[in-house]
Amino acid sequence: MAIDQYLQIASKEKLKLTPEHYSLVKRTALYLKTRLPATIEVEDLMQSGLEGLMQASSSYDDARGVTFDQFARTRIRGAMLDEVRRLSPATRTTINIKREQSAAITHLSNHLGRTPTSAEVAVYLGKDIETFEKERLIAQGSDSVSSDASPDLVPDQHDEASEPSNVLEKQETLDELKTLIGDLPERSQLILSLYYVEELTLKEIADVISVSESRISQILTETATKLRARLK
Repeated sequence: MAIDQYLQIASKEKLKLTPEHYSLVKRTALYLKTRLPATIEVEDLMQSGLEGLMQASSSYDDARGVTFDQFARTRIRGAMLDEVRRLSPATRTTINIKREQSAAITHLSNHLGRTPTSAEVAVYLGKDIETFEKERLIAQGSDSVSSDASPDLVPDQHDEASEPSNVLEKQETLDELKTLIGDLPERSQLILSLYYVEELTLKEIADVISVSESRISQILTETATKLRARLK
């Protein structure tokens, strides 16, 4: 659905939606696409995300205590995962993936005495992190989006007191920092952009990325610490 068609429908249905909301759907679709097989098209994610956005607009109630943007992000991502589930039914392969990951997480948790990271589980399974994350998202999409189909693989090690923005405040050269950021993994770049450029809260980023707020804080803190060390 093109943006002009989207705005036309929004106007017809008397929905208070803007091009910025359309951009939110597009960003979410593009992010999820990087973690999904080639058989899942961005256009399909966009279509379902826009439907989720319009449903959010028609059902939003500010008495819920959350902003519309927060409410919409959850609905958009939920609609997209519903589409993933529709296009990727719970086949034997998907069931095996879920069992394999669950068994690996249980084994590593017992062995390490803590919840393993995604990277640790991927190494244990003999897979690269990209493949593991794609399979994890597919497994999550095969369940109800309202449930925690995929466990949080990273323990809550940081709280909001460790503010990531303080790490980057006093760096010497912006050009060098930009170069270093460009060398970061794609997900780290996305999180930095959402936090520092788009100024989303940790909770809002967590909704988009589908991990806990503490994990977002951890990624920001670790990334900023690495950047600071390389700038010295």
